[in-house]
Order: sequence, then structure tokens, then C-alpha cells
Amino acid sequence: MKISQRLQQIDSMITGHYDHIWDCCCDHGLLGMLLLERSAARHVHFVDCVPSLMQALELRLQRFFPAEISGLNPNLAPHSDPDLNPDIDSQSNQEPNSNLYRHTQWQVHCLDVAALPLGQTRVQDKQLIIIAGVGGELLVELVRAILAQHPQRHLEFILCPVHHNYYVRQSLSALGLGLKSELLLEENQRFYEILHVSTIVAPNGLPITATGSLMWQTLDEVSLPRAHRYLSQVIGHYQRMPAHKQTPEIIHAYQQQLALLLSEHSELECA
Repeated sequence: MKISQRLQQIDSMITGHYDHIWDCCCDHGLLGMLLLERSAARHVHFVDCVPSLMQALELRLQRFFPAEISGLNPNLAPHSDPDLNPDIDSQSNQEPNSNLYRHTQWQVHCLDVAALPLGQTRVQDKQLIIIAGVGGELLVELVRAILAQHPQRHLEFILCPVHHNYYVRQSLSALGLGLKSELLLEENQRFYEILHVSTIVAPNGLPITATGSLMWQTLDEVSLPRAHRYLSQVIGHYQRMPAHKQTPEIIHAYQQQLALLLSEHSELECA
């Protein structure tokens, strides 16, 4: 299957070491398979609640990654592999494709994303949870449920909602998450915001802002018109809403962001 630009972009954002990566709402599992191919983590988990999809995915994984450990059982395999280094966190300077990762395992979980079995993994394990391709309201519900069930865990999320980005950002900020990176992507005439956030917020870390921050700071002559079109499109969307549903504060926030973007670019051209 052809891998979308969106999934490829998410894959490229995963550069550090993780003990567990959870590819949630994984559909056909294409992103997780990209991660398996380059051994991006010790364990790659495929999560979705559609049994037929997960059964087909497991057969495909068994065919293309037959040496790995798998199963539809929602319970995780125990940490019994003697070749897995229990001190792997202390070796985080290793390259992702080094021999340190040659024993990557995969696991298929047919369950609700809100019920991820993180409690069956070690407390010190580094976790990345990827949720993409779902609506903003559902995405926030899932993140909120995961955090509520595992309040003491240090977790990272890569999130790509299909809409309601303003609401998503406000909600993530209210949940106390900090920003690691973010970007704007256009694919098939649709825009997507991708956010990498964490429960660990550094003292000088960046907050999650309602209209974005980092993704506007590295624009060049090619990406600036795209950003302009996106912000104009979002403003138009909110302005076309019925009067009783309009949210002037959201429209104003995006208008300010667009004006700031154009002002900063004009200053750079004059410099």
C-alpha cells in the first residue's frame, strides 16, 4: 500500500529511542510497519478496536516480520527476552538503527485506545503514543483517559487530529502537556497539524499555544504561502458558521496569527 505523506512525516518526527511505541487507530498498520522496518523501538504496538482489521494486520505482520513476537491477546508478552537490555535507557545515545534494537518485537491489540495496557510495562520504560486520523474531540477524550489512568507515567504523544485543532491545543495545554515539536502539513488539498507533546515539561519548555508557535518559525518562501492559505482557510471556516455558533475569540486569534506571520515575513524581506 502507498504510505501517505502524513504517515511519513510522523515517522520522520520519531528520532529518539523508545521502549514502547503505540500506533493507535492504526487501520492497516502502515506507520507501525515503517517503525518496525527501522527498529525505532524495542516494542511496536498496533492498536485498533476493529477485529477484522486487526486479524488481517496480524497475518500481514506474521508474513513480513515473522521473527518477531506477536499476538492478538491484549496482554503484553512478559519482559523475558534475555537479549533485551534492561539498562537500555542509559544508552540513549545509540543510533536508532544500531544493533541495540535488533530484537524489536511487535504486538497487536484489539481494544479501545483509552484502555492501553501501559500498566503492564515497566515504569521506567519510555513510551510514545501516536494517535492520528481521528476527530479532535475524540482525540482529546483518548488522551485525557490515558493520562487519568496513568498519572505517574512519563508519556509522549504524537497527535494528528483531522479537525478542531484549536480545541485540541487548548485541551492539551489544560491537561498540563508541554510542546516538543509541531508542524503544518498539506496533503491532497487538506491541512493537518501534527503535535509532539509530553507530560514532562522542562522549566524553559514551550507551552502549547492555541494557534501554534514552532510551526510558524521556520517558514521559507515555499512554505509561507501554504501557511497563509491555511490560516485564511481556518478564519473563513469560522466566519461562515451560523451567527449563534460563531466564536469571535477564535477568529480573532487566527487573524492575529496571520497578521503576525505576514509582518515578520515582511521584516525579513526588508532586512
